[in-house]
Amino acid sequence: MSNNRGTVPPMTPKTLITYIIAIIAIGVFFFFVKGDEAGKICACVVCPALILYMIYAYFKEQRADKNAKVKEKDILDGNYFAGSKWQEQYTAYLNAHPFEKPKYTNMKQDLLSRFRRREYFVGMLFMLFLMLCSFCCFMIRQPVTGVVGILLFGLLFYWQLSLYTGKPVRRWLKGDIDYNALEASYLNAKMLTYKKNGLAFGTSHIHAYTEKKVYAIDYRLVEGISRKIVRLKKYEDNIYSSEEYQHFAVIQLRLPQSGKMQEIEIELNEFQVQMAIDNLQLYKLGERLTEHMTMEQKEDNMYV
Repeated sequence: MSNNRGTVPPMTPKTLITYIIAIIAIGVFFFFVKGDEAGKICACVVCPALILYMIYAYFKEQRADKNAKVKEKDILDGNYFAGSKWQEQYTAYLNAHPFEKPKYTNMKQDLLSRFRRREYFVGMLFMLFLMLCSFCCFMIRQPVTGVVGILLFGLLFYWQLSLYTGKPVRRWLKGDIDYNALEASYLNAKMLTYKKNGLAFGTSHIHAYTEKKVYAIDYRLVEGISRKIVRLKKYEDNIYSSEEYQHFAVIQLRLPQSGKMQEIEIELNEFQVQMAIDNLQLYKLGERLTEHMTMEQKEDNMYV
């Protein structure tokens, strides 16, 4: 598992002790130097609570790292996904969540509908509100603040609008594609959707989309499909808070002109990734597909 901490420093025993000493010093300052009732409450209540929280967060991260190492070993050894418990869960998921079908009889309309999400619309309304506030600043003799606000929130409004109107789809449709052939494949596709992503197995192509891009991959170019797992550790002000595992279906294809290999990653849930791996075998009967497992670790630090 690769370690990609970025700006998040590791919480070591030395770091923990440093934090505790700093908090004690702050408590001493508020109790003896500031000396008022609020300062003593801060020193006797808030500072001990912070120390307990730091100790709790440290051991929580240590326990999570230990469990992650055990899980990583099971996954890489093949025991996790081959285990009877996971297989039972996978079977139950298959029965409850079969492949979806396109909602419309027009590929363009169906793809555009998948980008008309509520969060984009709410974001547009919020940017409009902030633009109105900036205009009010402009009118009450704060022209610099008003103009900067209008330009900034106007750009953010345009970005939200482009997502809501399906700019990635429109850009893809303007490319050099055989629309009729792709539409015939798409409308008969078996589709998986997760978050802002989709992966569909059509009659002649694999169709996929993310928030930023749309793909149509000819089966003849596909040489394999793999699973990628990312352990995302979440921090708040450099303090470990939680984690989640992200699962990706990674499609390996060979570019027809250059002959180079390219990988396309689509995030799904862990059961949908297995559905994609199993389903691709049906379209590549008799062919040996490459498959490998990769695991990574990333950190997301949110300052609050």
